[in-house]
Amino acid sequence: MHVAVIGAGAAGLVTAHELVVEGHRATVFEQSAQVGGLWNYTNAVEDDPLGQRPSRRIHSSLYASMRVNLPRDLMAFEGYTFDGAGGGRDDWPRFPHHARVLEYLRRFAIDTGIGEAVRLGYRVRQVTRDDGWLVDGERFDAVAVCNGHFSEPRVPEIRGLADFPGTALHSHNYRRPDDFLGQRVVVLGSSVSGSDLSRELAGVAEVFFSGRLFDQQPPLGEQAGRIKRCPPIAYFEGADAVLTNTERIRDVDAMLFCTGYWYRFPFLGSDVVSIGDNWVKGLYQQVVAVEDPSLAFIGLPFRVVPFPLFQRQARWFARALACRFPLPSPADRCRMHCDEIDTLRAAGVAERHFHRLEDGQMDYMNRLAAQCGDRKVPDWFVALWREHNANARRHPNDYRDRVLQGGGPTVVA
Repeated sequence: MHVAVIGAGAAGLVTAHELVVEGHRATVFEQSAQVGGLWNYTNAVEDDPLGQRPSRRIHSSLYASMRVNLPRDLMAFEGYTFDGAGGGRDDWPRFPHHARVLEYLRRFAIDTGIGEAVRLGYRVRQVTRDDGWLVDGERFDAVAVCNGHFSEPRVPEIRGLADFPGTALHSHNYRRPDDFLGQRVVVLGSSVSGSDLSRELAGVAEVFFSGRLFDQQPPLGEQAGRIKRCPPIAYFEGADAVLTNTERIRDVDAMLFCTGYWYRFPFLGSDVVSIGDNWVKGLYQQVVAVEDPSLAFIGLPFRVVPFPLFQRQARWFARALACRFPLPSPADRCRMHCDEIDTLRAAGVAERHFHRLEDGQMDYMNRLAAQCGDRKVPDWFVALWREHNANARRHPNDYRDRVLQGGGPTVVA
């Protein structure tokens, strides 16, 4: 089959590779001038600091000092290690800087030959069904959507934000801490990026780290140090941020939103894909459209080990197209999808978290593997993932610089 792959980041590159391995032909469309997707760092920021206006400019969401939050032996694609035996170097740190990840992906594109299938500088405008699929009028048998979900910032609606006199920006537009020297900064969003940027900013500013995880924190006046954890913001009153517990952070200079991103597919019509509250509806196994399994979305799950999960999804899709295993009937796919959603709702999972896997990701990858005849996730991988998670919880400030005992096929220092 001839398959259109939209995006040449990690998901797109490994999808194209898995397709070729299964005997398909892949054409990859990439809007930027080089492969790598979000790992292509740009120092420039958008004119709209909150990223709420549509932009046609290609823009990275990385910040200058960012290092990955996973050990590189977990990050690597299967069969292509993150050291000198694969696409990296032995002297790279175990939690490498983002520039090293870009090097790794570029080498993967070269070493697999997938780079030759990439059309750089091509922005896909329209994908439609028509006896197969038309991508800007060009016919394909299947489509793999791999455009990522770190380009359109998600900013919560907070009363009074429009009149806030200070600087308000999303982490998408954050680059360096220097611009916040001596300021009072509120960082909203208690996930990884919020934690990382709070620590970085604490070197130059007074930081208030705000989020739902901190609802039970003691009053701000009782907290020492340059990072004060606090509940979410209820509303702004001038330069003051009023918290949900009625406490007030006075004279805020800057507001930094670390509140995630929207799933957006501007090239797909509403008749092809429907998005709820940041949930891509109607997918079987979180990969293919229930009604038409020739349309795949690789890389939607979050809170995961991304590159290996992309690869497992891509391999499953490539083998499904090659009829290496039977897919359930459309009626059964629909039933199984509905059962999955019913289970999530019964467990109280918010719709915006339907793609969040976290502790369920290993079982998820093993389900894909069992269905398509792939190997299960290796024991060393699961053990290292658990060790890393425990280490990050115990040492949130410096887990990247601590030694992990476990390792992959090639143990790194």
